[in-house]
Amino acid sequence: MQNSLAVKILRGSGFLVLALIASFVPRMLGLPASTQDKANIATTLALFMQGVIWTNIIISHYVQRNVLTHATDGSSITTFKAIGAVARLTIWIILGLVALSVHNIEIKPLLTGLGIGGLAIALAVQNILGDLFAAISIVIDKPFVVGDAISVENYRGKVEHIGLKTTRVRSESGELIIFSNGELLKSKIRNYSR
Repeated sequence: MQNSLAVKILRGSGFLVLALIASFVPRMLGLPASTQDKANIATTLALFMQGVIWTNIIISHYVQRNVLTHATDGSSITTFKAIGAVARLTIWIILGLVALSVHNIEIKPLLTGLGIGGLAIALAVQNILGDLFAAISIVIDKPFVVGDAISVENYRGKVEHIGLKTTRVRSESGELIIFSNGELLKSKIRNYSR
């Protein structure tokens, strides 16, 4: 299994090659300093993207491995996937802050601006944030888990996936029903597996 992780990491290393090219080619060709500055920004961006890709590969690998070895029920699967999503987001934010600090960009004014702009964005994306908090509520409260047979309004089926925005239920007739998490928690849910 470790070998397959190494292969996945190697396959996902395209941005590392781009970073090396952007870093060394302008120096080798003797291009002006302004070109080298732009190449340095391109290198940082490529390294950031490489970090994001490697993070996704590594966390997906370990989440999948833990689900296969330690998950005994749908609740455990949902918890492992939620932990994976939080870990990804945390590492992406850290990588972004490191990339900004490498180029001496002040982070404090940026965070202040994000705080003010965040309020406007939060109002604009109210539904998405509602679905995100509903997903957190589903993971913590566990009214249902992956594999449970539930019915919502006139729909009945088996829960296949609980995501950050939607929950997917496979109906008895085979169709896939997708509920937004916010609307799902507002509805009456019958859980036939408990």
